[in-house]
Amino acid sequence: MLRFLFATFCLFISTLGHADQKPSVKITLGEWPPFITESQQHNGFVTHLIHDVLSEAGYTPAFAFYPWTRAYKTAALGRANATAVWMHKAEREQDFYYSEPVLNEEFVFFHLKVSGFEWSKIADLSQYQLGGILSSSYGKAFDDALKEGILSIDLAPNNQVAFLKLLAGRIDALPLEKSVGLASIREQLTPEQQALITFHSKRLLENHSFLLVSKALEDSPQIIKNFNRVLDEYRKDGRYQTYFDDFEAGAYDLNINN
Repeated sequence: MLRFLFATFCLFISTLGHADQKPSVKITLGEWPPFITESQQHNGFVTHLIHDVLSEAGYTPAFAFYPWTRAYKTAALGRANATAVWMHKAEREQDFYYSEPVLNEEFVFFHLKVSGFEWSKIADLSQYQLGGILSSSYGKAFDDALKEGILSIDLAPNNQVAFLKLLAGRIDALPLEKSVGLASIREQLTPEQQALITFHSKRLLENHSFLLVSKALEDSPQIIKNFNRVLDEYRKDGRYQTYFDDFEAGAYDLNINN
């Protein structure tokens, strides 16, 4: 009798454990430093944000890195619950539910602190020699001004070369996504070089990126609802901004002991 009661008690405890277990959510990712990358703490600060929001929403997040095309297809086919993060395209709505914006990408102009760089409208930029990265777009207004010859641009193959041109005085300002630019400065320039560079507070361009949740799975509407609810709470109480502040302070660099 005692053996029976003991076995029943163990079964009861085991059942309680399974009842408390959070459902797993698999998210496919592609490398997009510094937002999402295996070369940063927590796989990048945006991955960290998504992880914490999903955890608080009642899920156990599991992340898997793939080439971007495979990351998309894996989730679209329902072999993962979601993929992160993507800009909006209408055709993607066939495969996915869009979350509320997870990331607001801010393109700003980096320049030397001593340069006195100022601008308020695209036409103001005509007085400067601007830098840029090959195959990059900086928004329709900027790109149209380039095509019309209003602006001139000196293109570089990567961010490091572009920043070295800025330091050498070959260009006056460099448009880049703010977080990407700050990461490049920290990782690719000396402390002395870093101290010479700042960025203008006015945005050139803002894009939004989203968590995409697969329409191939039945529980996806509930996942997107719960994710959006907690993400909204993070924005309202200030927790959302702390991930960006910590990133800018270098807290996600791999040489930092958290």
